[in-house]
Amino acid sequence: MHFRRLLATLIIMSFSTAAFADSLDINLNNDSVQAIYATSWRSAEFNVGALFNNDKNDWVASTGLLANGEKVTGETRIEAGLGGKIYGASVSNQDILALGLGGQLRVFPNNGPLAVSGYLFYAPDVVTFVDGKKFWEGGLRLEYEVIKKTASVYIGVRKVKAKLDNGSEVTVDSGGHVGVRINF
Repeated sequence: MHFRRLLATLIIMSFSTAAFADSLDINLNNDSVQAIYATSWRSAEFNVGALFNNDKNDWVASTGLLANGEKVTGETRIEAGLGGKIYGASVSNQDILALGLGGQLRVFPNNGPLAVSGYLFYAPDVVTFVDGKKFWEGGLRLEYEVIKKTASVYIGVRKVKAKLDNGSEVTVDSGGHVGVRINF
């Protein structure tokens, strides 16, 4: 119970820094909702997010730090980030704390409004604690920039899985979703 209260407090405190915000990403499907708030400083992004699956009453909260960059090669714009996330989760009535390493990539062919993006973060046994052995999160998106570098809509798929100490593998969330990302 202590772990859940601490995690909820950290998430609420992170949202209270809205004056420094630079993006809010919200996506959902029939069973789950995810929100990610990110702020950039120099070439780094700090983010905090939460995913709740109503169907299973599972949830995952995360905070991450990524080295970010943007490159325009010819007519293509590429945005990339590499770093890590700390995850706290309640999955199948088991608690997990994990450090996942990974990254994200967005590619805008011809520097146009359409983009393909993906992300993957993985936490092996050595950095997964409490009731967990492994944890990973990955997804792909097809995005449309409604307003260049300001507002995007997207459709995507994601999979969030955990392997527990008891040997079971649990899918926290899987499948398609729709979302909006607003930069300000």
